[in-house]
Amino acid sequence: MKTIRTLVPVLGAVLAMAGSASALDTHTLYALLAGSQEVPPLSTPGQGFCTITLDDVAGTVSVTGSFSGLSTTATAAHIHGLAGPGVNAGIIIGLTETGGTSGTISGGGALTPAEVTGMLGGLTYVNVHTTMHGGGEIRGQITAAVPSLSRIYVGGLAVLAVAGLAFVLARRPSPSVA
Repeated sequence: MKTIRTLVPVLGAVLAMAGSASALDTHTLYALLAGSQEVPPLSTPGQGFCTITLDDVAGTVSVTGSFSGLSTTATAAHIHGLAGPGVNAGIIIGLTETGGTSGTISGGGALTPAEVTGMLGGLTYVNVHTTMHGGGEIRGQITAAVPSLSRIYVGGLAVLAVAGLAFVLARRPSPSVA
């Protein structure tokens, strides 16, 4: 019984930490850019990858990435939204692109609350425009490529860990009193 009374506060602390993990203000999102994601799809050797950092409390976003293999020189890069895959949308954040047919993408800005929600919901994309393809040569939908663990899953793991600890402690022999 003493072991259980000791474990209850530990379990509470573990569950409290699991709950606070989902309340983070900053989200790391990703975009894999390809011509096949353009509307209509393009056949191009061009490709790219971006890491997007979104602060959903401040409503700010920043982008770093790179591209290569474009058919002609890159002329612009943007975050567009709100639209899912296969649908075009307007520019919401202008980005800086450097290089010609290979280079980097960077930049960021402020989003409205609706744009923050849309970005978290997969309704924004990064687009790189070129001289030959003014509407965009490569595009990538912004998504959370690495899903986070749900609170229920983390809580379940915490309960299993505490139950395992209780089992070990219950099986341990009591010290002898001399």
